[in-house]
Amino acid sequence: MKLKVTIVDETSPDHNSVIVSFEGDKNKKHFEIKCSFNPYVHKMRKWDSWELTITWDSEIYTDEKTGQKSYFTYLLCDKAIEINSPYGKKD
Repeated sequence: MKLKVTIVDETSPDHNSVIVSFEGDKNKKHFEIKCSFNPYVHKMRKWDSWELTITWDSEIYTDEKTGQKSYFTYLLCDKAIEINSPYGKKD
């Protein structure tokens, strides 16, 4: 699915993830999105608006002692298109 986001934290050359808020989210919650590329190299900067192609993945962990399951959902991005940047055009 394609979703519009605003980058809400600085990207790092050492991490392939980005922290965003989704356009239209009334609660303005922050989410980590794991990317198949490096957002820093893609010049994704804080306060930029991007359209991300998002997929979901999950992992199930079972506690060995209790047998209780925990579910972890990940947001993944394979494609990003810049919509707007307050910094102007990137070279």
